[in-house]
Amino acid sequence: MLKSKTIKASRLAKCVKGTLYGSDKNLKENYTYLNMASQGDIVIRHWIDPKGIQIANDKGVACLITQDPHFNAVEVAQDLDFTLIVTNHIEYATALALNHTVSSYADNSFKVAVTGTNGKSTTTHLLYTIFSEYGYSTYTNTDAESEGNTLIDPKIASELPIFYEQSDNNIDAIALEVSEVQGWQGRIMDNHAQQMIEALNPDSVIITNASMDHINLVKDFDHIVSEISGGAKALTNQDNPALLALNYDDENIRSMDKYVADNPNINVAYFGVYGDNKPLTVSYKENIGIFNGDNLYIEYENLPFQSKHFIQDIMAAILVCEYKGLDKTRVVDSISNYRPLERRFTKLCEDPVIIDDFAHNPSGIKLTIENGVSLGDKLYIVNAIRGSRGDSINKEIATALVEALEDMDNYTLILSCSSDVVNHLNTVLDSELRVFTSILDENNITYTLEDTLEKALMDAVGSANQSDVILLLGAQGMDPASSILRKNNIIN
Repeated sequence: MLKSKTIKASRLAKCVKGTLYGSDKNLKENYTYLNMASQGDIVIRHWIDPKGIQIANDKGVACLITQDPHFNAVEVAQDLDFTLIVTNHIEYATALALNHTVSSYADNSFKVAVTGTNGKSTTTHLLYTIFSEYGYSTYTNTDAESEGNTLIDPKIASELPIFYEQSDNNIDAIALEVSEVQGWQGRIMDNHAQQMIEALNPDSVIITNASMDHINLVKDFDHIVSEISGGAKALTNQDNPALLALNYDDENIRSMDKYVADNPNINVAYFGVYGDNKPLTVSYKENIGIFNGDNLYIEYENLPFQSKHFIQDIMAAILVCEYKGLDKTRVVDSISNYRPLERRFTKLCEDPVIIDDFAHNPSGIKLTIENGVSLGDKLYIVNAIRGSRGDSINKEIATALVEALEDMDNYTLILSCSSDVVNHLNTVLDSELRVFTSILDENNITYTLEDTLEKALMDAVGSANQSDVILLLGAQGMDPASSILRKNNIIN
């Protein structure tokens, strides 16, 4: 185990622009969650109440950093002479913890950050798979639910030391998925992507695309683009060499090269669909394959999935692998045999084709329908309405369904509130349901509405022929779909 550095509590408070309550003592820089904490640790928790202060004190926690002390938490901490730091920006603490932990345990590792609206999880997981199969000890924060890509909690800072020990005190590579926009309770964390990527001090940054999402947090599309551009801005003053990989097919993304134009340490490279006049390093030629320059890198039939947005993810990963100098044959083998994360255009059944996809924003909805419609005769869509996420995002998703279906005749749309599988944090509110259905009604999109996910799924399966395709779309409200189908003996 590496030696932990120490920091004075007053210095830590200054670094996170917070106020120190309690004694100004030396702290070992071990950052973690309250439920994982032990003697001498620093806990980062975006809110805390008096009971939490007492638990931290009983555990021997050396210091707790919070943004939102509930009730009389500060007074309780003072009575216990417990060291508490209160900041208006919990992300400052989490970014500091990330930077310290990476520099302590993985300073010489090859570090990649992936941000953008769609494709972050798949691209990151693909790189993690390639690196791991290459023999690198590789850490990633990506999971099927994409819950670990924010600066709200100290996930990476708490996990990295454990991973270091489990990997014989060695970390060769880090592949991080970075949320392009983040916040909670209507409050955006300004410059989230930039802060997190700067804290990582990466060797490569991939920016996938920009489309409308996180509508409850941002003002408009320009705001989203500005937040995503933080991935490039993070490299503006970086001293060490790094790659900035940009999706050339998205005009908002390819123009982000301007943020590093004056930094000679940054190598900008583009990926996208082939075109004679495009300055692409990695390109895709339809039905032929992916090229690195003029050389065919991987043939079309060897791609693990052949929908356009997933091909973009593969191109981005190849660009990083080429920058790293990995052996092409080994990379191609990893890509060809790649198994994606759950709910990433996952085929659950053949007859009929059932595709499960974590399509949770407008562009994701349209892309999944575009890629799914050709897989069968008639299209069935089961869409879980996003619960407790606000009227705006549901209006945008309903509009995306209209745009995808308005010129189609041969489809059946089934909506679900998923009341049988969601908790209070994901319950569909009356206003969300009204705005969703009103958009469909105004545009003459026919649909049926089921309260439970199980009824919606079984209606689709019961109606579809073996030659049809069923798309299961949505975030938390659709997550249990495969287990419901398994329970009903529809899939194995």
